[in-house]
Amino acid sequence: MSGTAPVRLVAASLHGLDVIDGGRTLRLTGTCRRPGTDGAEPPADQTLTLHWSAPDGTEAVRVVTEPRLRYEDGAYRWTGYVADVPIDRIPAGTTGLEIELTAPGGEPSRVAVHAAPGALAASRPIVTSGKRLQLYPSASELAEVVTQAYPAAFAGIRWRAGRAVRALKDIVRRRPYAFVQPLRTLTRPFFLGREIWLVGERADTARDNGFHLFTYLRRERPDIQAYYVLDPSSDRFEELSALGRVVRHSSWRHRVLMVQATVLANAYSVKHMLPSRWKKQHYLRQLGWRTGGAYRVYLKHGVHLNTKDVRRRTGGYDLFLTASPAETQAARATSGYDRQIAETGMPRFDALVPTPPSRTILYMPTWRRYLAPELFSTGSSGEIPFGGSTYQRFIDGFLSSERLHALLEQHGYQLELMPHYNLRAQYADPAIGGDRITVLDGGSSDIQQVMRRCDLFLTDYSSVHFDLAYLGTPMIYTHFDNEEYAAGHAEPSWFDHERDGFGPVTYDLDTTIDAVERYLAAGCVREQKYDDRAQHAFTFHDHDNSRRTVEAIEELIRTRGMS
Repeated sequence: MSGTAPVRLVAASLHGLDVIDGGRTLRLTGTCRRPGTDGAEPPADQTLTLHWSAPDGTEAVRVVTEPRLRYEDGAYRWTGYVADVPIDRIPAGTTGLEIELTAPGGEPSRVAVHAAPGALAASRPIVTSGKRLQLYPSASELAEVVTQAYPAAFAGIRWRAGRAVRALKDIVRRRPYAFVQPLRTLTRPFFLGREIWLVGERADTARDNGFHLFTYLRRERPDIQAYYVLDPSSDRFEELSALGRVVRHSSWRHRVLMVQATVLANAYSVKHMLPSRWKKQHYLRQLGWRTGGAYRVYLKHGVHLNTKDVRRRTGGYDLFLTASPAETQAARATSGYDRQIAETGMPRFDALVPTPPSRTILYMPTWRRYLAPELFSTGSSGEIPFGGSTYQRFIDGFLSSERLHALLEQHGYQLELMPHYNLRAQYADPAIGGDRITVLDGGSSDIQQVMRRCDLFLTDYSSVHFDLAYLGTPMIYTHFDNEEYAAGHAEPSWFDHERDGFGPVTYDLDTTIDAVERYLAAGCVREQKYDDRAQHAFTFHDHDNSRRTVEAIEELIRTRGMS
C-alpha cells in the first residue's frame, strides 16, 4: 500500500441489539463507513474492533467484529458489522462504544458509535444473564448503554430513579417527546396487566394488512386487546367501528394508547400512527426508549420487490413479515434484519378468493417518485412535470386507443383504471375514456374486491401483482418507461419480471394491446408456465396468513425478542 493514503473511519453507527445464545450473548449490528469496502469479498486487510469501556474509562470489552454486506449509496459494500459480546462482560453504569479500524499503512483509526434511529425506536430494557440494560441516545446522539446488575437489592428503584432523572433533565431542556414519560407514568395504573395491540395503516385508510389483521383479531381472537387507529373522515370508519375498539386518530385516547401499547403494527410505517401534533421528524430517536419500547411490527403493504430500501438502521422493526422465500433471502442479505423476519404470508392474502368471471380488466399502474412528492414531503409536485411525461402519454394513449375500445366492445369487457394513491389527484377528473372504461378512486377501500373480480390484470411494477398471482389471475406487465423508471425510481431488484413474472412483459402501446387481445380471445386463462412460477413463489397457498402473523407476534412478546 506504499504511496496510498491510510484508510480511516468516516462514521460508525449501531442499528440494533439482539440477545442470542440462550440469553448469554448480546449481538450488536451496525455499519461502519470507510473507504475500501467495495468488492465481492470483505476487505482482508481491514480489521474492525469494538471497544466497550467502563464509566471510569478502563476497557471492559474488546471484540473483533465480523463484516456484513450492505447496500449503501447505490452499491453493495462491506460496511456492515456484527459484534457478539458476552453479557457477563458488559460493564455496569452508563457507558459508550467505539470502533477501531486497523489497516496497513497507518495508525489505527477510532470513532465513537452513534445510535441509529432504528436502534432507538426499538430500544427497551433487556433483562438476561444477571443484567438489565438499555440503549439511550446521548446529548450528541451517540449510543449510550445503561447497565445494572439484576436482580439486586433496590435494583428496580434505582432503575426507575435513573429514568426519572433523565426524563426531568429532558423536560427542562425541552427535548422532543419529553412529555411521554410523565404521560405514561400517570396513566399506567389503568393499564396494569394489560397488553395493548395498536394496529393501523395510513391515518385515513383501512384496507390493507392492518385492516385484515385487525378484523381477524376481533373475529377470531377477542382475548387480545387490539385497537385500530383511524381518522373519522375515513370512508370505512363506521363499518370498522361496528367491530369495536376503533380509536379516533389523534384523540386523547389514541395518545394514551400510543405510550401504553405493547405492540405497534402498521402496514406502511408506524409514523402514520403518530397523533397529528406529535413531531414526526423526532419520533424514531425520541419515542420508543421513553415508553419502554413497544414491539414494532411491519405488516407491509405488499411484497417488497426492492428489499434494498428496507434497512434496520432507519426502521427498527422487531418483526418484518414476508411471503416468499426469495424475498426473505433478499431482505436478510443486506437490510440488517435477520431473526426479525417472519415468513408468515400477508394477512390480506386471506381474503383473496376469486369471484365468478366478471368480464373486467383491471389496470393498476404504480407511481413514480420523480412525478409525485415523497411521503410526508411538503412539495406539491415531483422533479418532472406530470403533464407530457412518458407516464401520462402511455396511460392516456392506452385509455383512448380506438383499438382497445374495439376489443372491449367485441368481447364484452369493461376496463377499470385504479391510479396509485400518490397519483390519484392527476386522475381525479379524467377527460379520457369511454363507456367501457371507469376510473376508480386510488384511495378506495374496496381494492381487494376490485382485484378479486377482475379477469385480467395489467400493471407496470406494482407489487399488488403478487396478490393477483396468489388469486391465479392472468396478467400483463407494461414496462413502457423501463429506462426512466430504472434511473429515477427503482433500484435493482431480486425479482426480474421477465424471468420470474406471472405474465408477459410488454414495452410499448401496440404490444400491450396485442397481449390484451390474446388473453381476451383465449378467455383470460393463465398459461401453465406462469402457474408454475406462482406455485414456487409463495411459501404458503392457504388462508391462514393472519393466524401465522398473530402467532409470530405472540412469540415475539413471549420471548421478549430473545433467541
